[in-house]
Amino acid sequence: MFDLLDDQRREFRDTLREFCGKEVMPGAAARDAGAEYPAGLISRLADMGLMGITIPEEYGGLGLDMTTQVLAMEEIAYADASLGSVFAGHYLGMETLRQFGSSGQRERYLPGLATGAFRVSFALTEPDAGSDIGRIRTRAAAGPDGWTLSGRKTFISNARESDGMVVFAMTDPGAGIRGITAFLVPTDAEGLGFSSPIEKLGIRGEHAYEVSLDGVRVGHGATLGEPGGGGRIALEVLNSARIDVAALANGVAMRALDLATAYASTRVQFGGPLRDLQAIQVLLAEIDALVQSGRLHAYHAAALRDRDEDVRRAGSLAKYVASENCFQAVDRALQIHGGYGYVKESEIERLYRDCRIFRIYEGTSQIQLLTVAKLLARLHDRHGTVV
Repeated sequence: MFDLLDDQRREFRDTLREFCGKEVMPGAAARDAGAEYPAGLISRLADMGLMGITIPEEYGGLGLDMTTQVLAMEEIAYADASLGSVFAGHYLGMETLRQFGSSGQRERYLPGLATGAFRVSFALTEPDAGSDIGRIRTRAAAGPDGWTLSGRKTFISNARESDGMVVFAMTDPGAGIRGITAFLVPTDAEGLGFSSPIEKLGIRGEHAYEVSLDGVRVGHGATLGEPGGGGRIALEVLNSARIDVAALANGVAMRALDLATAYASTRVQFGGPLRDLQAIQVLLAEIDALVQSGRLHAYHAAALRDRDEDVRRAGSLAKYVASENCFQAVDRALQIHGGYGYVKESEIERLYRDCRIFRIYEGTSQIQLLTVAKLLARLHDRHGTVV
């Protein structure tokens, strides 16, 4: 579709597409029904080097760009949104270490992250603090030998399946977002507890947990960045993560388009295939427009990220457009399927449940719009124009 996909990226995509078609897609419905974590498939992705797409080659990664990472997110989510969400969660934790780990931390952890031998989750959200991260209540108190962490986190993806967890805690409660510090906490640390997987509407194969920290102790070397810099770290990493979510949403929307087109081509009504009916043609064209616009936003944001440009606006727009478009695309695809799209045996039914989360996590659609509006105001005040 996109001219930016050079021969190397096309070869990358074709290899991954073949793998997903043969090994991921056939078992997706069964994994969803049993809320089965796709551990074996994660290992296979690791064997293909896909756990370290953007990790530099010196640390054992592929040393590629975010555009390629977006391509991978699309293909995996096309086959199974749950696996795609687990995959994106890995990059959320990994990017924190890649961007903000010290040289010693990068040398120690990036090789394992690149091979999948070491996994890191991202623990920011709390029962009373979602998008408003300045309200987090988890505390970290400094002592002569390190830090002691206490508090609760929720909706933490891949927490029990990870080896380490990036935990954001208040070290200066009176400073709001500037009082947050990021810590790398081993998941076998004493005082760290996990709930059973939270029952969810969709992406059931990706497990999310409530996490409790009861006097968890870590050394001074466990901090990522400077004390008080955790809020900035969280926001910077989430800027990139929103592009990943856009790619996941686009992958699901692409699958919905293919399913709707195939069904409309084979389902016969009024003496011919559904696709001959003008009402169905309009729905199919709408889905196509939704898919293409979502993908263009995601690839544009990824290209800006690859040039080390500010992606706050582009990332929020990509996440907003792709997630909202995905929901509309899947809804129209279900409409084309009629009653068959509403039954549990239908793949569209699973996509309908899976796609709803994209409008919520890594910042709701409303938060993305507020972010864009604030950035527009700043651009206008600074330059007198926003384009």
